[in-house]
Amino acid sequence: TVGIVSARNRDINSGPYDDFIQTDAAINRGNSGGPLFNSAGEVIGINTAIISPSGGSIGIGFSIPAQLASGVVDQLRQFGETRRGWLGVRIQPVTDDIAESLGMATARGALVAGVIKGGPVDNGTIQAGDVVIKFDGKDIHEMRDLPRVVAESPVGKAVDVLIVRKGVEQTVKVTLGRLEDG
Repeated sequence: TVGIVSARNRDINSGPYDDFIQTDAAINRGNSGGPLFNSAGEVIGINTAIISPSGGSIGIGFSIPAQLASGVVDQLRQFGETRRGWLGVRIQPVTDDIAESLGMATARGALVAGVIKGGPVDNGTIQAGDVVIKFDGKDIHEMRDLPRVVAESPVGKAVDVLIVRKGVEQTVKVTLGRLEDG
């Protein structure tokens, strides 16, 4: 089939790592898992899901980006399983009202709603009320960015995390745990 990519970084509420490519290429039962190619013949995604009231294609399909899939394939080859990084926090969006109450100029990042007992930051490195705005050099624009960048990071890696705590930006060092063990 042939189609056009109409959007990237789509969140379809299927899980914490949503980052889909939207296409109008026909994706039907039986061809999920097939490649999505660009005009140069390079694989850019893996066809995964459709929006369909009837079970057939209505021209709205979603593909996992090839870069994300390739990281999972590498882990499966190396370990026989996935190994996702884990920070050990519960998060929520930073709304305009929350940003204002925390003394932030704009709503950005991921608000830490709680810390998971026994997790990597249970030592007080990151606390409830902190806002994560940068993780290992990557800006966290909104809440949904954080789970994805953490999960894509190697287990055991020590990373710098830029947080806002009580209106002040500070960098903390965190060693990631393994999500599957958390």
